[in-house]
Amino acid sequence: MATVNRFGWPDYVVLASVPVISLMIGLYQGLRRRKQTTEDYLMGGRDMSFLPVAFSVLASFLSAISVLGAPVEIYVFGASFWVNALSYFISVPITAHVFIPLFFKLKITSAYEYLELRFNRVIRLLGCFVFTIQMVFYMAVVFYAPALAFSHVSGLSLWVSVLAVGAACTIYTSIGGLRAVIWTDFFQVLVVISGLLALVIKGTMDVGGLGTVWEKAREGGRLNMFSFDPDPRHRHTVWSLIIGGAVTTLSVYAVNQAMVQRYLCVKNQRTAQATIYFNLPGNIITTTILTLLGLVAYAKYKDCDPLYSGKITQLDQLVPFMVLETLGVLPGLAGLFVACVFSAALSTVSSGVNALALVYLEDVVKPIYKMKKGNQMADGLASFVSKGLALFFGALTIGLAFLSSLMGRTILHITLSSFGMTGGPLLALFILAMFFPTVNSWGVGVGLISSLVFSFWLGIGTIISRPPLPILSLKTSECPITQTVINNITQSVEPFVTSTIMYDVDNNMTSYSTGALEASTAAYVSRYRYTGLEIYRVSYMWYSSIAVIVGISVALMVSCVSGGQKNPINPALIIPVWRNIQSLFGKKSKSLEITKHERLQLKEST
Repeated sequence: MATVNRFGWPDYVVLASVPVISLMIGLYQGLRRRKQTTEDYLMGGRDMSFLPVAFSVLASFLSAISVLGAPVEIYVFGASFWVNALSYFISVPITAHVFIPLFFKLKITSAYEYLELRFNRVIRLLGCFVFTIQMVFYMAVVFYAPALAFSHVSGLSLWVSVLAVGAACTIYTSIGGLRAVIWTDFFQVLVVISGLLALVIKGTMDVGGLGTVWEKAREGGRLNMFSFDPDPRHRHTVWSLIIGGAVTTLSVYAVNQAMVQRYLCVKNQRTAQATIYFNLPGNIITTTILTLLGLVAYAKYKDCDPLYSGKITQLDQLVPFMVLETLGVLPGLAGLFVACVFSAALSTVSSGVNALALVYLEDVVKPIYKMKKGNQMADGLASFVSKGLALFFGALTIGLAFLSSLMGRTILHITLSSFGMTGGPLLALFILAMFFPTVNSWGVGVGLISSLVFSFWLGIGTIISRPPLPILSLKTSECPITQTVINNITQSVEPFVTSTIMYDVDNNMTSYSTGALEASTAAYVSRYRYTGLEIYRVSYMWYSSIAVIVGISVALMVSCVSGGQKNPINPALIIPVWRNIQSLFGKKSKSLEITKHERLQLKEST
């Protein structure tokens, strides 16, 4: 791999300042309230203000995987992914006016507490287990993947960065609780946006301005954004990105405990709804910045792709490589962008750790304690246990990040994809509970398991069978021709051969007099034939939608066969659809809140 500008001491100073400042914010939030109650620690006292919570919700969207992966998506496949931002016009209002009112009405702490109120403890524990699988492995990869990418191109120690950032995250989360997580998220989002803007602005200047970026993107076919092809095998269409994307984002914003926890930590329902509406323009702006970064990268490397020319070994390294080539000449700026990526990782992991601590305290530890002791756990003990749980899950995340180094790329891909594979089934579980009063616990249990099995079969099968992908042309016409270039083109074309848009052999090879280059690559392209199942070619953007359909269909059938819901259901547990449609247009409806005593009565009745 080619040598690029390495980190200097200003970059290390800027990078180190992020976990240090995050740690200081967390310690301040934890130590200034020496006698934190459990509600203070896990729910921020339910009196958090709008702005930090709104930025914290936005931070969950800006994961390190998004910061590094979205620009590569644009670079390789074009800017069509930007259309996915329009899906928030569907998912945000549904979250704000359907899910948030129900959670506020019940005054719950864990989202899975609702599942016990609606069904029984078994379904609650099933939801808790799926959420654990979803978050634990995803957080580990979120830590490991960016550290690995940057270590290859910057010389930054992989394990020192993982251990240092992971330790800082674990300490401030376990000591400061949700307040620490939210205020550090606020700081970290500012760092992420600053790093992205620094790279976009400097990169745009280097290639000759926005006009040049746009023109080169147009020439390279990167601006063909709106495809209305109804074929679900087409990777990105308006339908898959908006409709499929809306279901996918609903599985995150509506029912993921890390998000629900933020909605319930503010003073009232209106503020909670405002935090999610803040993210409508926020997500569109950040998606636009990431899309622009991908187009700038394409304009910069249009005629000498760094992967095929051997300058990087994986496309994951494209953004880190661009950072060091573009910002490395200015002291501290490369460090700012690396800090941006690790800030995104910190916000994701701290949110997950705090959410897991809450879920296991409320859904597992407290019920076991009450069963053994016969009374409720004292608040002081509960606060102590929750901090221990946060410390445990933080340490587990660091350990699994180290374990990730032993995994092959296919296993890493499966681990990362498991977040999406579990999101659809969980969303199906909550939709069944809220909208289908005839569904019983047998139905939702079998439906959830069936949806999970189908999702993992589809996702893992797709990863293993490797159906062709519609990569756009990547050129090396301005690169020096060496055997390394020839080998890299031949080896790198394999994952991207497609039956619809082939690697541009004629366009890229005819400028060379190197017969071996054309022969070796063309020979591979000609012999590649996809032999897997056609269902594995379905766009990944439909996975959550398919999981929801499977889960609901199986649950309804099993509930019908098993006699349906035999006991009467408290109306407070079911979503009255028409009332929520009215609220979208500003019409007043009856107050949704119930008292704590009423909630306890509700729980006893179920």
